[in-house]
Amino acid sequence: MIGAARVFTRDDATGAWSAVTLADDRPARDFLPQIRSFATHRDRTTGVDLVFAGEMPRGIFAGSYDPTGPGRIRWSDAPDLDGSAISAGFSGLAGRLRVSSFAEANDRLYAAIGQQIFERIDGRTARWRLVYTNMRPGHSETGLRGLTAIPSAGGEALLAAVEGNAPRLLRINPSDGSEVTELDLGDFLARAWAMRPGYVIAAYNDMARVRDPGQGDVLLIGLEAFIPRNVPIAAGHGVVDAGYAQAESGAWYLVRWPDGHYDLHQITAAFGHPLVAMRSACASPFPGEGDAVYFAGYDAIKAPAHNTAWIARAVLSTVLGPSR
Repeated sequence: MIGAARVFTRDDATGAWSAVTLADDRPARDFLPQIRSFATHRDRTTGVDLVFAGEMPRGIFAGSYDPTGPGRIRWSDAPDLDGSAISAGFSGLAGRLRVSSFAEANDRLYAAIGQQIFERIDGRTARWRLVYTNMRPGHSETGLRGLTAIPSAGGEALLAAVEGNAPRLLRINPSDGSEVTELDLGDFLARAWAMRPGYVIAAYNDMARVRDPGQGDVLLIGLEAFIPRNVPIAAGHGVVDAGYAQAESGAWYLVRWPDGHYDLHQITAAFGHPLVAMRSACASPFPGEGDAVYFAGYDAIKAPAHNTAWIARAVLSTVLGPSR
């Protein structure tokens, strides 16, 4: 089924997988219908544990436990949030909206879609309300990425990365939609690299949380940047040319410390080819690996690629760098 958006569920007891089709839509010329993100949340009114799938063009689907359903989840027939009601009226987003990420903050569920953030109002007749719109979106093919809850005065705030030619990391107060720019990525990378990127992607999928014994939770945020052809390539850097654009060829990531300070680091593992972006990271879930952290990456930048995805591992002290 071309264009089908399907959820696969694994039965741990048998190892068998089952599939459920949430929606089936005809692909656009340059965009496939897709489930981009998942979340879990306990409805604060009903007490029901729910799972959510962010699918576009339909929207957000909700599921709940049902021992008789495929994969033991009963998915809603209609979207919990109707994707047709979401504004695509931003440069670069027309026809390509994604539910890029979810986050729980202050016991409420939030979703980033395009250049906006929505909050779920729990209840038997749940609804979603718009709580934030990026007023300086620039040009972007995704909008906001990596929605993450962080501690803030009086509760939790939301941290989001703005993809595009106005790239920033924003701290957003979900109660009133106010924002603070924690990091201007264009300026930051221009200073760090001695060349200014024209387009930046940060937090492809999420912002990975790891714990530093001395300072508490820190976030790891992957990066990719495109360098304009009229900008000289600085010493120590390379590019991968996809014809339509050239991307910085390394794998870089930010470390966000609890005080809101950011450091920049590079993964230098040797794989015999350019690493081209760090897309995801996580603290090791494996027994006996202590403070190991895994990184994964590669961005094909819309060009044919083969045997290029990579996974690297490092200990936490290497990942975070010298003590601050």
